[in-house]
Amino acid sequence: MQYTEPNLFTAFAEGNVDFAYGISPLLFLVLVGLIVAGVWLTYLKTTRPLSPPWKAFLVGLRSSVLVLLLFCLLRPVITTLQVSPQETYLGVIIDDSQSMAITDMAGERSRQDALRENFFGAGVIDDLAENFQIRSFRFDKQTERIAGEDGLTEAGTASSISQALDYVDGQLNGLPLGGLILLTDGADNSEIDPLIKARDFGNRQIPVFTVGVGQEQIPQDIGIVDVNAAKTVLEGSVFNISVGLSHQGYEGQEVRMAVLDGDQEVTSEVITLGAEGITRRYELELTPGRKEAIVYELEVELQSGEIIEQNNEYRFLVDNSEKEPLDILYIEGHPRNEYKFIRRAVEDDPSLRLATYLQTGPEKYYRQGIESPTELSSGFPRSREELYQYESLILGDIEESFFNADQLQMIEDFVAERGGGFLMSGMIDEGFISTPIADVLPVTLIEESFLPSHLRGGIRRGTQATGELFFPRLTNNGEFSPLLRLAADDSENDILWRQLTELQGVYVTGRIKPGATVLMEHPLLQYQNQALPLLATQRFGSGRSVALTTASTWRWQMMMPSADESHETLWRQLLRWLAVSAPERVTIDFDREFYNVGDEVNITATVLDMEYGPDNDATLWMQTNNPLDIVTDSPMEWDIEEDGVYRASFVVEEEGVYDLLVDVASAAGEGASGAFEKRAAFVVTPSLREYNNAAMDGGLLARIAEASGGTYFNVDGIDALADTVEFTPNAFSQEFQIDLWDQPWLLALLISLLCLDWVARRLKGLS
Repeated sequence: MQYTEPNLFTAFAEGNVDFAYGISPLLFLVLVGLIVAGVWLTYLKTTRPLSPPWKAFLVGLRSSVLVLLLFCLLRPVITTLQVSPQETYLGVIIDDSQSMAITDMAGERSRQDALRENFFGAGVIDDLAENFQIRSFRFDKQTERIAGEDGLTEAGTASSISQALDYVDGQLNGLPLGGLILLTDGADNSEIDPLIKARDFGNRQIPVFTVGVGQEQIPQDIGIVDVNAAKTVLEGSVFNISVGLSHQGYEGQEVRMAVLDGDQEVTSEVITLGAEGITRRYELELTPGRKEAIVYELEVELQSGEIIEQNNEYRFLVDNSEKEPLDILYIEGHPRNEYKFIRRAVEDDPSLRLATYLQTGPEKYYRQGIESPTELSSGFPRSREELYQYESLILGDIEESFFNADQLQMIEDFVAERGGGFLMSGMIDEGFISTPIADVLPVTLIEESFLPSHLRGGIRRGTQATGELFFPRLTNNGEFSPLLRLAADDSENDILWRQLTELQGVYVTGRIKPGATVLMEHPLLQYQNQALPLLATQRFGSGRSVALTTASTWRWQMMMPSADESHETLWRQLLRWLAVSAPERVTIDFDREFYNVGDEVNITATVLDMEYGPDNDATLWMQTNNPLDIVTDSPMEWDIEEDGVYRASFVVEEEGVYDLLVDVASAAGEGASGAFEKRAAFVVTPSLREYNNAAMDGGLLARIAEASGGTYFNVDGIDALADTVEFTPNAFSQEFQIDLWDQPWLLALLISLLCLDWVARRLKGLS
């Protein structure tokens, strides 16, 4: 309900009219009746005859004059609630976030310009100051006191109305607070419902008067909602960028998206926008161009008529800096071409270390890629600690009898608990069928004797169908998998795959397990109406497993031009994918995808011991290097509620890349040198929060006003704001009486009635 200064008519309607001399309204009506009766008696006999209508008109006219005189003589008053001038305080809270700089007001004005003009320039603040002690505040995600409009900057990267109401309540606590005025677009992007605080004010009779600034519907805008990209990639890897876009007014429009590294465009794509108001995701592929943390800039082409330009750009970080190589253990059953060419594929890749154990004959083994004389000196690791130092494990054409039962179980634990990667390549010994290895694989194992005759023989040389040449076929999942990308562009990738030479031989397994994904399959051969899988993957526990059922990928090197690197690319991507998901001894996580200036960064470090169990006895120090190259050291505290988890936080004040180094000292003093040191980086970028869903939320502001007992206004209609605030009841309103008898309009009415009475009587010739 909107309150204004009462007048005679509203006061009569609300029953707030009394007489200062104590006459009751009922007695006043009796006197009015007597006056009308007395005047009627005086007109029973007139000097000239009058028609009944004229007589009634003159009686009514003379009665009105006498009643009006009686009304004034009895001194009528209106009883109302009103603030005592300068005895109560009024808080003025002004939105100072970036969304207030949006130019969606009439005359191409920004929201803040419209607020300044209508609230400050039009003198509304001065009218309020006549009755209240004004205290002004600006707010975004934080609130502070200001002296006036000069304290507004429109630079806040987030908006929290609840926080602003709570802060002002605390600042003015203990003062006679008559109300609050909240001037905002209502685009609250905090996680706290402001209605909770509004109801609290309502219970304490402190009304909140809300003033909405901006359009409730942005007619034309394209906005980047978010960008998801791998924070850490390995050199030369192709990775996907997932871009969330939302728009208003451009359905079906073709728009160009581009990713820039500095001034150089690295990838782009023309997309077609879908239905408006719905966030839709689009994919881009990218390969880092240099070994460092790279800040990319995503740009969406600005369209004609767009109101908000700021949300067409977004920055994100991809950490392509040099890292410790991923350790991969490769156990091979005999010298074969596949073994030789896998080693060649990764020998020049600094991101991978392939430690191999090759059986060259009965009880004869050959080690390559080892870091110390003792590594693999006893063959396959006999303890979890020894095996768990690797990120992934490859078994190539090795017999089940090579392992004992403990080692087979340890392999399953390596994948499921350690989170390591597991790849079995080529022929799979039937002895693995009832072992933990069968559980780990994405395909079921079956004895050859159970297979149809045309599928027997596997990859052995011969005339059987499974040993013939074939061109592998990528599945739908395989065409878009980063494991099998030879080029970022889809058409170019398809051309390169068509140029690869044939493979020879496929090992037949049973059916694909539920949850497994086939990336590559045989173009002709099937088992139980299912194409024979060549490359299948699945999640197993915390890790990943892969089955590669051919041993002829070496042909993609030997049978191709020497300059072609398809074989190297595919094997490097596959081995990286296998190993990179394995957790490290120390991992660093951030609470958000991106940060803006003034945000609090919450950092979590997870520390594992030598057996990859949580370590609660470590001491962690975090070194932070900000974009200005200022280095600070701070401890990380153990989270007593989570095993192996340590936390720290700080507020970022500069845009750019922040580098972190977490140093861990284990209480047990375990681990090789450098094993307990971890680096990470994050980027502080301009904010998008204030430009997405930035339409003025009039519904929220109206609910805040209603819950608190205040009134909602639009910024273009706040002429009555000062009057409404003055007469809206609050905890410190006082009862006032407003005299009516001395109103100028009453005197004018009385004179008019007397003149009309005199003219009417003269027209009828009455004395």
